[in-house]
Amino acid sequence: MTLTKNTYRRILQDSQLLDFIEWTDRACALVDFEGNIIKSNKLADGLITSDMIRCVDINNWVNKNDKFQREIFLNGDCYSCTIKQIVLEMFKFYHVIIEPKNANREVPILNDVVGYVMDSAQEGIYITDGDGYTLKINDTYSLLTGISKQEVEGKHVSELVVRRYFDNSVTARVMKYREKVSIMQKINNERNIWLVTGIPVFDKYQNLILIINTVYDMTRLNKLQQSLKKQAISIKQQEQEIQKLRSKINEIPGFIAQSPAMDIAVDRINRLSKVDTSALILGETGTGKNVIAEKIHSLSERKNKPFIEVNCGAIPEQLFESELFGYKKGAFTGALGEGKKGLIEVADGGTLFLDEIGELPLNLQVKLLTVLQNKRVRRVGEVTDRSVDIRIIAATNNPPEKLIQEQKLREDLYYRLSVITLHLPPLRDRKEDIYLLTKYFLDKFNKRHQRDLKFSKGVYFAFEFYPWPGNIRELEHVVEQLVVLNDGPVVSESDLSDSFQQLPHPVIMNPENETRPLKEVIKEFESNYILELWNKYKNIYVVAKKLGLHRTTLLRKVEKLNIKLTKD
Repeated sequence: MTLTKNTYRRILQDSQLLDFIEWTDRACALVDFEGNIIKSNKLADGLITSDMIRCVDINNWVNKNDKFQREIFLNGDCYSCTIKQIVLEMFKFYHVIIEPKNANREVPILNDVVGYVMDSAQEGIYITDGDGYTLKINDTYSLLTGISKQEVEGKHVSELVVRRYFDNSVTARVMKYREKVSIMQKINNERNIWLVTGIPVFDKYQNLILIINTVYDMTRLNKLQQSLKKQAISIKQQEQEIQKLRSKINEIPGFIAQSPAMDIAVDRINRLSKVDTSALILGETGTGKNVIAEKIHSLSERKNKPFIEVNCGAIPEQLFESELFGYKKGAFTGALGEGKKGLIEVADGGTLFLDEIGELPLNLQVKLLTVLQNKRVRRVGEVTDRSVDIRIIAATNNPPEKLIQEQKLREDLYYRLSVITLHLPPLRDRKEDIYLLTKYFLDKFNKRHQRDLKFSKGVYFAFEFYPWPGNIRELEHVVEQLVVLNDGPVVSESDLSDSFQQLPHPVIMNPENETRPLKEVIKEFESNYILELWNKYKNIYVVAKKLGLHRTTLLRKVEKLNIKLTKD
């Protein structure tokens, strides 16, 4: 095929060969086979003329002219389709001629030792001489790019650019600027992006003798950076989770809650401490509703004001109104001469906690509703109201719906109180907290009664599987009783009351189990207890409900414990 010279020149321009001639620090010219100078650099101006070139046979230029020693023949092996043919045709017409080396230039020799050092490096290394000819690449470079040493060593970088080994040349830029240069480069037509840094090496005459290129895979570095970023995010999330767990104790001093069942409750406590609205706490007797109310108050902005706790079931009905709302002088027989503030006024600026709100008489519930709505209270016997700034937190161990149905709680008061409702789970649903609570009460009562008792593993084991109908209050009572009644130094399971002795597992009663690891004992107990329930009901849903577990959770536990559940 035959193409015009304009086409050849356009392809040459795309190959960066003309840029190379301009940048090189040697006298260099590009001529066609007719002797016409296509491109020359400043160093070649005046040195190379058209007449000089036409007077010789270009095909034998190097052999006949001592002034020039090197020529570059390029081919298009990297090109596809007609482009390959274009490049092959083009280089039938063009030569690059370069002025010979200066006598003072020191020529580096890369021996085998240098090669060993290069091949041991983890970075890709590509070394050219000062004219841009490839001297050596290391094994890592070949491994990263897929380019073998035989493909590039001895070849000029401009030829390699034309053949699409690189999309641009850092070596050419170093030759131009004679300083360290870094560029982003595509190598061997891959999608990967490489960071290539070229470093010039000069001899004592300041001649450029070597260019050392180092190659880093930016695609892999970016992936590594993304991976590290994801790990950092994951670590941050884990730290937040750890901080969240710590906050359950650190942010609520004296309040122990690390079980999943208490997650919502702890979140509600923290939220309630930041607002000033009324709240309703629900939970069985002994779950610590009064402790929760006090913690909400102590964490709120009202913490320096009074916290008044009123057990609505402990005040006689005939005294309730005067105790809660107060009375004026001479309001009734036996009243104090100067009158008296009610508990609502005493709590002014702070928090009023009404425990067992369902025991409050209905007629007083109406007056309490007025206090909630208007923040005003009227003493018994007075006709004027007094302003009060209080927060009311109520609690009950009965379902509010049941109290409303039995007409023990006004529905409108319920809705006023239950702006935020907080459910406290029973202790039997907080197995993870039993050990911590036991340790807390043991330390508390050891200090109070000047003792130094410890509990055996069997005691903690029995506590974990006891149903605790009285919840935390019962646990506190049992621990104090054991501290007071035992001489120690270690309280064992045999010191527990009959209700603990009746737990359905022999390992608690066997002193030999003292030498077994607690995890092993618990695993054996869980296996036997699950099997007992299974043999009794033969229904996975019923067994899961009895254990307080989800069916899938129970199945995972059965698989983990290697239990065989068979139906006869």
